[in-house]
Amino acid sequence: MSGADLVFSDIEICLKYLPAETTEEALKEFFSASGAINGMPSLMRNPSTGKCKGMGWVNFMTPEGATAAIALHGCRFMGRNLDITRGRSRAGQIKGTVQAIGTHSPALLEEVLTRLVLPNPDGVYIDGTFGRGGHSRGILSKLSKKGALHAFDMDDVAVAVGRQLEKADPRFHMHKGKFASMYKVMKELGVEVNGILLDIGISSPQLDGDRGFRPEMEGPLDLRYDLTSGVPAHEFLQTVSAEDLETILIKYGGEDATVAQRIADMVVFQRETGVIPSRTTDFAEFVRKVKGKEYQAMHPAKLTFQALRIHLNEEFEQLEKGMRAALKTLAVGGKLGIITWKHSECELVIKEFHAREACSAEYPLLQWHKETMPPGQTEALPKGGGWYMENVSRPSAKELSENSRSRSALLHVLNKKRGVLVSTLEEECYPLLRLGRGQAAAGSAKKGKKKKEAEKGEGDEAKEELASPVKEEGGKQKEKKSKNEKRGEEEEGGAKKKRKQKA
Repeated sequence: MSGADLVFSDIEICLKYLPAETTEEALKEFFSASGAINGMPSLMRNPSTGKCKGMGWVNFMTPEGATAAIALHGCRFMGRNLDITRGRSRAGQIKGTVQAIGTHSPALLEEVLTRLVLPNPDGVYIDGTFGRGGHSRGILSKLSKKGALHAFDMDDVAVAVGRQLEKADPRFHMHKGKFASMYKVMKELGVEVNGILLDIGISSPQLDGDRGFRPEMEGPLDLRYDLTSGVPAHEFLQTVSAEDLETILIKYGGEDATVAQRIADMVVFQRETGVIPSRTTDFAEFVRKVKGKEYQAMHPAKLTFQALRIHLNEEFEQLEKGMRAALKTLAVGGKLGIITWKHSECELVIKEFHAREACSAEYPLLQWHKETMPPGQTEALPKGGGWYMENVSRPSAKELSENSRSRSALLHVLNKKRGVLVSTLEEECYPLLRLGRGQAAAGSAKKGKKKKEAEKGEGDEAKEELASPVKEEGGKQKEKKSKNEKRGEEEEGGAKKKRKQKA
């Protein structure tokens, strides 16, 4: 969000790092010395415990009161140093709300229903990320008596909620498992699916719960959705190497490379000289001390927690597998809706879309093929199931005013079509065009195909071809390496050299 998109309040202050024991009464008493307060302060609370989650807001009667309170930035309150800033909202005076305890507002619900369900209320649908059932209940409200909804989730608490809904509505069916398993499950049931929804990332109840998903929330450092699978974060940190942890922090958290290396090195140093914290707030404080000041308006340990959560739950891998499973599961004409919250998730969606993108009728290369090739040759090109991407939906002003957490949500809608894939057309046309760029792309496509064959174990010959050897003088061979690959090797070598020097 750019500075131009923000509207700062002249009478409201935003408070961070409040203790869990904070009450509205205590806040009002503390800040009343700055000026007259309008009503009672607001607190963001943990829905499972009712305690403060570390954030709160105070509205003053006058701008002078808010200014006096902001001057107290960094002051001690119940043993904590408070972060005090002006309250802010998006341009247009849309003010976010504090979500009620124990509730979950499904993001982009109206858009999901309009684009995925309403075109065919008699259809069969999948909610691949049930959570607490917000989207599922919305979908059921728009289905006819002939329609059906199948939901998937790994979280035992979510599955238990789903079982109750299953008893109440015969059109609903709950499955415990990863959404990537949908094709196998639906194939065994012999069901044709018309629409699939995937809401990527973490739900509000999980974020507000006691598994350590937020650095400000006290609880065990776990970070797993499914407590019966894998290892908790504090155990993972006991064995992960500094190199692997550094990669995880950069890849999944978007951390600066230098900061990621420092955090990784200090985690290893800490476990060799002491004990890795097993509680959320203790580990968050450890990361804060290593990282130092954070220029963004968030806890310094937020990206570290995000990276560990994504890695431990294999979120990116599940998204890739889930999109491939969805393509096989959907009937032709069916739609896949994916709600993303971060740029890295959007990148994965676009990457998978391009891998199985169906040619549109107006695609220039397809038009060239029709005009250039003999009659009937274009129609004879191999066809398969692919994606056509529709426009992205964003939260409305009304939704932002009711649920500020939806501000980062995007709804991507992919339509399954049967036709010629762009990748197939490129392999066919690029050699004919005899363009350097085209030939390189065709070679890249072929290498991708050979890589898949090698991964399936279809012979050593395929694996050798994957390396794309070229001859040097004297008959020697070496592998082609892109500039990015060489740069990556140089950076990795530099990092290892630094560690040896430290040792």
